[in-house]
Amino acid sequence: MSILPASTRITGDIRTAEHLSVAAKVQGNIHVADADLTIAESGHVIGDIRARRILIRGIVTGAVSALERIEVAASASVSGHISADHVIVIDGATVNAKIDMNRRTIAAMVARHQARP
Repeated sequence: MSILPASTRITGDIRTAEHLSVAAKVQGNIHVADADLTIAESGHVIGDIRARRILIRGIVTGAVSALERIEVAASASVSGHISADHVIVIDGATVNAKIDMNRRTIAAMVARHQARP
């Protein structure tokens, strides 16, 4: 698992095939191919994120898309669009997003993203 610590600020896109934990401030898209992504309580992402499974404990503004599942913890704040087969929102989380659990929509989003260079 790779970890981006809280003292890190990134402007630009991140792509990896490893499990990733983000405690950093990221302005850009995060794509974790066939692995898990965790946004820690100190993590703040402005951009789209995709992974196999996503756990959000921090702040995310943008489209959040997972092949399997997204969990939004009580400490989390999400604004934008959430798309996965399974979405779990824990009591106390702040969610201002459209939640889409339609498999066709998810498949189309994944195909569109994979077609990008």
